Amino acid sequence: MKFSIFTTFLFFAFLIGLRAQPAEDSYDERVKDQYQIRFLSENDAFGGFSDRYYTNGARLEFHMTAGEKNPTRYLLGGWNGLFVKQDPTTNYLVGLSLGQEFYTPTNISKADISFGDRPYSSRAYLSHSLTTWTENSAITTEFEMGMIGPSVGGKSAQKKFHNYIGSPTPQGWDTQIPDSYSGAIKTDLRKFHHRFFGTQYNLNLGNVQTDFSFGLIFRLGNVDSTPGPGTAVLQPGSPILQIPGKGYWYFYINPGGTFQVYNATLQGQIGSDSTYKNINRNAAFSNIDNLLANPSPELGQREVLYRALAEDNGKNSFQRFLIFNQFLVSGTSNPYDIGLNYLLFNNIFNGAEDVEKNLKLFLMKSVVDQWDSLPQDARLVAIYSLFRPEGGRLPAVARYLSYELLSQFILDPRQREIFLELLREDLEYRENKTYVTDLKRAVGFFRAGFVSVSESGFLVSINYNFQSIDFQSANGLPQQHQWVGFQLGKVF
Repeated sequence: MKFSIFTTFLFFAFLIGLRAQPAEDSYDERVKDQYQIRFLSENDAFGGFSDRYYTNGARLEFHMTAGEKNPTRYLLGGWNGLFVKQDPTTNYLVGLSLGQEFYTPTNISKADISFGDRPYSSRAYLSHSLTTWTENSAITTEFEMGMIGPSVGGKSAQKKFHNYIGSPTPQGWDTQIPDSYSGAIKTDLRKFHHRFFGTQYNLNLGNVQTDFSFGLIFRLGNVDSTPGPGTAVLQPGSPILQIPGKGYWYFYINPGGTFQVYNATLQGQIGSDSTYKNINRNAAFSNIDNLLANPSPELGQREVLYRALAEDNGKNSFQRFLIFNQFLVSGTSNPYDIGLNYLLFNNIFNGAEDVEKNLKLFLMKSVVDQWDSLPQDARLVAIYSLFRPEGGRLPAVARYLSYELLSQFILDPRQREIFLELLREDLEYRENKTYVTDLKRAVGFFRAGFVSVSESGFLVSINYNFQSIDFQSANGLPQQHQWVGFQLGKVF
């Protein structure tokens, strides 16, 4: 299933209709026919912030004046008119936009997902919009068609970008939310009650996101009640609103909140049978009582241990390795040095995390020093674990061999049988499935920045974004995220 951008672009171009009609009596005489282009980009790397959650977004827009006979104005004008009072000075812009968004968990070095973290997901879309604007209000309504999933190309795009800026290669894109098509209708309303104060409303209805946002906009600068352009890729709002020969600039702050009903980048598509959640999965160590006829206190204690080792939230690798080494290595007949034991821990309990260069050299030396005493399976696991290809899941056979190598030294025959049976159940349950998580209903955000639109219609803007997380997370994960964005544009 591929996302045909060219075909969809042609479809939307047809919807735009013929060239915009000349400015008629219903338009403000100061506003003539115009065409404009706007580009918005956001990334947590721009501000030097941690690479996690909403990590990248970009949007390219083209807008032009819409005459009375434009089909988009005919179709959406009535809806926009419910919120913005239309009179002879009202102006209309019809637009075509192409956008993409990428999302990642806290720790992108893991090949497996970290339960309680954000899933990998990517989406791309084309949208067709109508903006209705007056002296102090602007409303933009758009129809969106797109795709969520691997066909969007998030894996290759982020890998190339990270290679370019010298950041670690993301390892877990093979676990991302599966392919499906998307559709939505979105409305963004901005109204200024004073040139320095306004309100913002944003409504999304669709099979990727359904939510409602409200915010306040405070601004200071050389500006009248002109609403100004939107500033965020996630809520792009109105395009460049400019009367020829009249420029403006201002600083702004924009606090607000979002109420979420549904978010496919977190929950997967409605009705999908290829996803699972931590709270209801039949994972390793969660079904042990069904396999133990008469569990002893010792086995119950081991179960608690295994659960603690399996609860990987992406940020607790060191403390879980200490547990692993203390209880599953020390005091047992395990003959391996720290090098192989760490690789076994990493494969079984740590999401097959990509090993940092200096640590990898240390592990390699440890394995080489013990090479002659290692069995064949242990050598294979060590070589593959140290030099496996980037950006993919750990094969089931590598994880299974890791369990075999570890279990034969720490468990009696009955325990070992249970241990491997739980692994088999877990691998079968996860096979070809993607981890998802529950969303938080209420999400807060704070935005601030600078906007300038020159007399010739050139737009430049920079914005800072702070947001509380939008999903139910594991303990210990960051509860907020920050990123920086910019936009450039020109009215012709």
